[in-house]
Amino acid sequence: MDDLELHPWTKIAPTLGVIFISPALLTVGATIGTILPMEMAVAVSIIASLIFSCIIYLHGGVGSREHMPFLKIMEASLGIKGSRFFASPLITITQIGWFSILITLGGEALSNLIPLSNIFSITLFGVLVASVTYFGFTHLSKFTKVTALVTGTFVLWALYSILINNSIPPETPTGDFIYALALAVGGAISISTVSPDFVKGARSIRDLKITSFLVILPVVVFSLISGSLIGHYSLIPNPVQALTVIGLPVVANFLLLLGSAAAASSLYPPSIALSKLTGVDRKKATAFAAFAGLVIANIGILEQLRSFLQLIGILLPPLIGINIAEYYVLSKRLVPKQGLYLRGLVSWMVGAFFGALFPVGIVPLNSLLVSFMIYLTLHFNS
Repeated sequence: MDDLELHPWTKIAPTLGVIFISPALLTVGATIGTILPMEMAVAVSIIASLIFSCIIYLHGGVGSREHMPFLKIMEASLGIKGSRFFASPLITITQIGWFSILITLGGEALSNLIPLSNIFSITLFGVLVASVTYFGFTHLSKFTKVTALVTGTFVLWALYSILINNSIPPETPTGDFIYALALAVGGAISISTVSPDFVKGARSIRDLKITSFLVILPVVVFSLISGSLIGHYSLIPNPVQALTVIGLPVVANFLLLLGSAAAASSLYPPSIALSKLTGVDRKKATAFAAFAGLVIANIGILEQLRSFLQLIGILLPPLIGINIAEYYVLSKRLVPKQGLYLRGLVSWMVGAFFGALFPVGIVPLNSLLVSFMIYLTLHFNS
């Protein structure tokens, strides 16, 4: 990796941070706001953000220390074939899911501005956004900064409207705090799984610390709490549908439409993963990922958002667990293993099955910790 250009936190942090000012994370926060009283939703947002920042520092820190992307560092704990044929598909499926959520939000906002059916508007918006990734791949970072600015404007407008209207929720939710926390952590961990891709060029550990705790932490707290307020005062987890309830005019849909164009960046990880998995060029992989996202969006992924967050909160954390165990406890450096490394695969399976079979507590952390312990146990007993 001698040819990799290293950067200070002032360049690394904004590139990663703008990803979390998006309608997708806003929707996760809004979901939490419909489940819990506001003070509990705020607590969930803060705790989930802290966990998220710690995982970026540890898991993303492997990529930062070794200056390698996610799929490359997983070769040390899953093997070269395991990373390609196992970790790569998991990331592909997850990120396509986020892409479909964003184009659903953008498509619904478009249909509120133009008399189009939801299916047509979601498809049209998805194709337009995917073309940005397909043709303008090198400019995605700048594009995402614009969508983050637009989304931030929308959020501030929504919060202002709630404040001046003295909005009172129709009823106070009385949901399960741990369940809501598990959803928030699951959503956060799913994004932090690919964090090595964004921080691999960090110049030093100090730059990584500043990025993780002084930039990403407050950004995620802002997005989750803002989303929680919108969800709490509308009792609607979908920000597009919540607009009329919180008193925003139809033009607010335009801001949400532009902000949802962040879906272009969501196609970045699956396009790379699919390209490596299948051997096709990046543009063809982008087209395939976009098509899959369109299908999922039109099936209705927003109605299944809780199930999606629960699923990724089971499947992805074990990958982080085995990576942390391999790098920080065992090797202190990355040594790719040939073929499929069964120790990593078995550890992932046990962690994922534990999360699926025992859905109590903070399931994503349970899955992560179980895979971490199994990986070490198999090592010391081999």
